[in-house]
Amino acid sequence: MNFPAFFLLVLITAALVSVIACGGAAAPTEVPADIPAPLVSSSAPDIPESAGADSVAKSKRARPHISTIGDELKFDRARLQETAIYSVTVTFTNASTVNQHNWVLVKPGEKDAVVAAGAEAGAANGWIQPDDDRVIAHTDLLDPGESGEIKFKGQIGGIYEFVCTFPGHSATMFGEFKFLQSGQR
Repeated sequence: MNFPAFFLLVLITAALVSVIACGGAAAPTEVPADIPAPLVSSSAPDIPESAGADSVAKSKRARPHISTIGDELKFDRARLQETAIYSVTVTFTNASTVNQHNWVLVKPGEKDAVVAAGAEAGAANGWIQPDDDRVIAHTDLLDPGESGEIKFKGQIGGIYEFVCTFPGHSATMFGEFKFLQSGQR
């Protein structure tokens, strides 16, 4: 055996030994006790494991993305979180193959009233009452597979609600959008 072939064999053997010795994926680590638990609202819906481990989404540069979970009547995130800055752009993707959905951000405690008003407004208005001052921002009613982007401005802080106002969807398609003050966790 010549020297380059021997050297290559040694490198391959060393790599295989390393992989086998490491045992693949790292074991999960415990969360340090000094990290506070996230705030959880008792009204926020449960998100199934299929949605991924991160059910609280915090984006970079105030550009959160939220989607539906396929044809289920659920958002893929029950909670969104941003720093209370002046401008936020939310991208909503309707991952359903059969249902129309929208994403509506409303003032705290107004979700059910906004949904009821949307039902009165009807399909022609995308199930959102025009000029409803309880609605902070909303996407259009999206067909299956479509995405929409909504930008809203204003220095807001606190916990707001988001919901799909399509009739019958609000029972399971809702969540919280928490706007933190600078330095708040």
